[in-house]
Amino acid sequence: MEPSEANLELARTVPFEERQVPETKAEDMRIRREYRVSKEKLEFVREAFGKYKGSHDFRNFTVTRGCTENNSRRHMHWFEVSEPMLIEGSEWLSLKVKGQSFMLHQIRKMVGLVILMTRSGAPLKLMDTLLAKGPRINIPKAPSLGLLLESPVFDGYNMRSEKNAQGSTDHVTFEPYQSTIDEFKQRFIYDAITRTELTDNIFEGWVKSTEVFPEQYTYINKDGVIPESAIIVPGAERRLRYNSGKPANPGDEAVESSEDELDSKDN
Repeated sequence: MEPSEANLELARTVPFEERQVPETKAEDMRIRREYRVSKEKLEFVREAFGKYKGSHDFRNFTVTRGCTENNSRRHMHWFEVSEPMLIEGSEWLSLKVKGQSFMLHQIRKMVGLVILMTRSGAPLKLMDTLLAKGPRINIPKAPSLGLLLESPVFDGYNMRSEKNAQGSTDHVTFEPYQSTIDEFKQRFIYDAITRTELTDNIFEGWVKSTEVFPEQYTYINKDGVIPESAIIVPGAERRLRYNSGKPANPGDEAVESSEDELDSKDN
C-alpha cells in the first residue's frame, strides 16, 4: 500500500516531540484488508529480497555493540516470497530465508527495510549501499510477530557422521515426522499469527510509526540517496521516538526500532 497521506501530513505539521502514533480505526483496517498487491509490486518485493542472497556485510542489520566489519559478513542461500494468500479476507505473503547463520535482529531488519522501500518507492540500488561496507544506518526492525524457525539444518553434522561411520544411521532428520510438524504449525502457530495480527494490528501500527517519524529514516527516498542526516555518528545525540507498532503513550521516547542505540550506545 502507499503511505498514508494523513500520517505524512501529521509528520509535516506537528513538531517532532509532540507527535503521537494515531490509533488504528475500523476504516483503516477495512482499506488494508481489501488491498491486493499488484504484479509489479510483488515483483519488486521478490527482487528486493533476492538482493540478500549471497555473502554480504550485514552490519546495518544488527545491533552495533560488538559488531564490526570483521564479524558481520553472513551468507544467505536463498530468500523465497510466496504467492499471495487470502486468509480471513486479507492478503498475506510468506517469507522464507535460509542462511548459514544470523545476527541479532537481522531477519527483522531485512524485512523492515523491504517493507519501507516497497511503500515509499525507494530504488533497489539503496540495498547495494546498505549491504556494503560503509556508514552505519538505523534500519527499523519489523515486528517479531510471524518470525519463527522453520527448520534447523544439520547437513554438516550428517555429512561428518556419514564419513566417520560408513553406513551410519545417526542422522538428524525431521522427515519422518513432517506431517505431524506441519499440522502442529498450522494449528498452534500459523493460525495464532494471523489471528493476532487481525485482532491487534501489530504491523499496521508499526508502519504508521515509521510514517509519523520519518526523520529517523531519511535514507528511504525515491532517489536511493543516503543523506548525512541518516548516518549514525558514534556518541552523537539523536532524536528518537517510539516505534513499536502500538500507539505511543505521552512521553514515550524509546525507539523499538533502535535497540541498537539502547543496547550499545553506538560504542
